Amino acid sequence: MNMLKKSLALIATLAIASTALVACGDSSSKAAEASKAEASKAEASKAEDSKTEDSKDEASKTDEKPAATLPDTGDKLTVMTWNTNDIVPMFKLFGEKKGIDASKLAYTLQGTNGGEASEKYATYLAGDEDADLMFLEADWILNYINTDKCAPLSALGFKDSDFSGNFAYTVAIGKDTSGVQKATSWQATPGAYAYRTDLADKYLGVKSEEEMQAKVKDWDTFTETAKALKEASKGKCAMIDTLGGMWQIWQYNREKAWLNDKNELTIDDFCKKYADLAKTYYTEGYTTKESQWSNGWLPMGADGSVMGFVACTWWTVGQLPDAEGGVNKDEAGNITGGKNADVYGKYKLVAGPSTFAWGGTWLGVAAKCDNATLAHDFVEFFTVNEESMEQYALASGDFVNNPKVMQKIVDEKKNSNPLLGGQDQFALYNELAKKINMEGKITPFDSQIKSAFTAAVENYCKGNTKSVDETLEQFKDKASEIKGIKVVD
Repeated sequence: MNMLKKSLALIATLAIASTALVACGDSSSKAAEASKAEASKAEASKAEDSKTEDSKDEASKTDEKPAATLPDTGDKLTVMTWNTNDIVPMFKLFGEKKGIDASKLAYTLQGTNGGEASEKYATYLAGDEDADLMFLEADWILNYINTDKCAPLSALGFKDSDFSGNFAYTVAIGKDTSGVQKATSWQATPGAYAYRTDLADKYLGVKSEEEMQAKVKDWDTFTETAKALKEASKGKCAMIDTLGGMWQIWQYNREKAWLNDKNELTIDDFCKKYADLAKTYYTEGYTTKESQWSNGWLPMGADGSVMGFVACTWWTVGQLPDAEGGVNKDEAGNITGGKNADVYGKYKLVAGPSTFAWGGTWLGVAAKCDNATLAHDFVEFFTVNEESMEQYALASGDFVNNPKVMQKIVDEKKNSNPLLGGQDQFALYNELAKKINMEGKITPFDSQIKSAFTAAVENYCKGNTKSVDETLEQFKDKASEIKGIKVVD
């Protein structure tokens, strides 16, 4: 109730009390008492309003935008990364919408993959080269945000509430062990299963996404379907692309982190179950023998040797075109058709056997940043501003880190993906993203630990080790070489 309404209420109360006093002479004392009580209540309410306003003012002060503390003396924005897949289209849109000349935007490539970049970043940052922002991968982000190599986002003038519109799990991952926000992501990366509709119809009699999801709804059902596919195709078509793909789904659903609070390696039933499942899929031909990221990985998507791929938001943008045999694009970058007419547009997405997320990239602030204004504007453009985030999602096909923005695109039916036969991948990914929870599952050593584990499992699948126990011993031996963790029996 505002102050005007309260004043009118007080006047009305006094008027009623006065009338009662004239009409009922013998009740005048009671009326006067009532009048005093009402006036007292009004004054108390007025005081409470004053307190509330003071509280709001105080809250406003504590949530005020902090001043940037990093310098603004550099001549261009320099971003550290390991490939051009994201940074090139990001710079293009950012420059166009903000009116920034391309000469003011630069990136430096550190290696050819995230794991390599993690090692090269340290050397690069120790030198005199320019660095304002850095791309950080989920598996090793903690290696940087928990050091003085990475400045807090508040140093660019951000407050924590600026990122309240992002998916919660991305915000949590971007905080250091003291709870300081050191990084933020422009994307969320829920995963799915991308399958060829023509092969699903030919071998399984599947006519719709709903029918396909019913055949891959959990791992037991997925395995039954893989067996049926092998029989129907006479072993010519595998159910899933690679062991690496299987691993992306399985590893997310690990209940515990790889390390406990003493930095001791945790090996549980999860490890044994996965090793056995991977061995079955590899031996029975439910997965191909290709390695993820090998030259032969994506091309098999168009030759009929695999039903589907483990996919995610960025995979749909960067890898699906190659899985369909390549696409044609006009000068504006719009897809105009497929080079392989038999496969183009034949893929669809379904949720698959379980919820998972695959990778993801965060923006961290280099402690040596000397372009605070440009760095701030770039981070805000892709992770805070809803209008520009929507523009980027529609221009790139990437799934941006804001459920409100993605829901708006879905509701307004603004997206139709020709690579998926017109399916709106955002509609499925948006629902899956809401289920992601990675809290407490990430450690600074995940990249190295996962590499050691998957290498041991691959050896088991290929027959180089004879049992799960021997496989786990090999894993522990390799993990013991990782500096900073403990391997105990």
